[in-house]
Formats: sequence, structure tokens, C-alpha cells
Amino acid sequence: MFAITFHHLIVGIASGTGILMGICALLAWLGNFVSNLDNFQQSFDKTSLLSSILCFVCLPLAILSGTYATSDPGGIAILYNKFVFSGLAIGFTASFIAGRVRFGENIWNDFKLSTLQMICASGAMFWIIIIGSIGGKITIGESVMDIMPFWPDFTSTIVLPLWISMVMLVFGIASIIVALKLGPTIRKISD
Repeated sequence: MFAITFHHLIVGIASGTGILMGICALLAWLGNFVSNLDNFQQSFDKTSLLSSILCFVCLPLAILSGTYATSDPGGIAILYNKFVFSGLAIGFTASFIAGRVRFGENIWNDFKLSTLQMICASGAMFWIIIIGSIGGKITIGESVMDIMPFWPDFTSTIVLPLWISMVMLVFGIASIIVALKLGPTIRKISD
């Protein structure tokens, strides 16, 4: 019973900070085009960074609390999809944080990197909205996505065999290590 209450609490924090990250990153990116926003670009940058860190911490807690709040988390396809989409949201959020930390606050002054940052934040925000919509469908029968003219069928999913999942995990970890070790040296962007 406590797991359900904790899940609702932590999901609210993760959702709120994820949406705040996406909106502030979009506004920081728009600061390159709209002269009124460039004065606030540093504020949007700092807000998006702090909210992304909190979102990154809360998303795994939301997954764990959701697992304990459900009687059969692996047996229902719609919940399996929530886990997969939560992983995507965590990945986009981690990419956003990594880019911001590696390149510094002046990342928004470089068009290509700022566009990539905005895409990462928007991707995380998109998946958080989808996750919340699935949760709303499960608990109260309606969701934010009901305003769309269609609702994707999340009640079925493709489950990969465990060995394929493990190969993909090892390949992903190896790709990250290779990219960090063999990639070019990254320096903070200066003015």
C-alpha cells in the first residue's frame, strides 16, 4: 500500500521535473533566434540542468516503486511498455546531462550542439508524457494522449529473449566505453 502512495509521489516529481527540463531547454535553444530570450538563456540553462538531474534520480525510483505497487509487473504488456519507455526517458535525460556537463553552459551558443541538447530534452519530455499517459490509462482509464485522434495500442508488445537483451546491453556498454576512451578530447565551449 505504501508503494502505491510513494509511486504517485515520485512519479509527480519525475514528471514535473522532466517537463520543466524540456520546456527550459526549448526556451534556451530558442534564445539563439529570439532576442528577448537570450537574456534569460543562462536561467533556462541552469533550470533545465537542475531539473534534469532531479528527473534522472527520480525516474529509476518511479520504476522501482511502480514495480512494487503492481501485483504482476512482468505479466502485463502495457506495464512492460512502461518499463521500456522509462528506459528511453532515462537515456534521453542522461544524454542531456552528459552534453551539458561536458560542454559547459555555453553549449547553447553552438547551433548544432544546442539543437542536439534540445532534441535530447524534448525526447525525454515526450517519453515522460507517454509513460504518464499509459499510467493514466491503467489507473483511471483516461490520459493526456486522449486529445490525440488516435491512441497507440500499448496493450501488446514484443518481448525479446533474454540472451538478445543481454547482447544488446553488453553492446551498449561497450559502445559507451569506446566512445569515451577513443573519442576526441572534449573541452568546454568558451565565449
